[in-house]
Amino acid sequence: MTSRRLLVLGFVRDYILRYGGSPSYGEIANGVGISPTRARQLVQALVKSGQLLRTPGPRGLSLPALRDEAVRQLRELGWQVFAPCADSALPTSPMLDYLPDEHSETAGQWEQRRADARGNG
Repeated sequence: MTSRRLLVLGFVRDYILRYGGSPSYGEIANGVGISPTRARQLVQALVKSGQLLRTPGPRGLSLPALRDEAVRQLRELGWQVFAPCADSALPTSPMLDYLPDEHSETAGQWEQRRADARGNG
């Protein structure tokens, strides 16, 4: 790994641990002393090598070790994480009949009342 990649990885790690979220490419560039374009290239290389995780959206960087620790803690609490999901169809519910009561208005009555309120009736 080149020294710039190490610098970017260290900066991202420190930023996430300090602020609880990932830095922008501009913040990485300023922190390491490189251009934002070069910061993006180095982050992409770190993601490709598995040293960083990338989720869609802004500030979507995370560290694999932090994710693994979160998964471990959730499993200790009894949560199923990344469990296989059965590919079954959702149950269908029966159709509900609509029975208007004697006090409800029909669609035509509602339209007429609306037209009367506008003065078009």
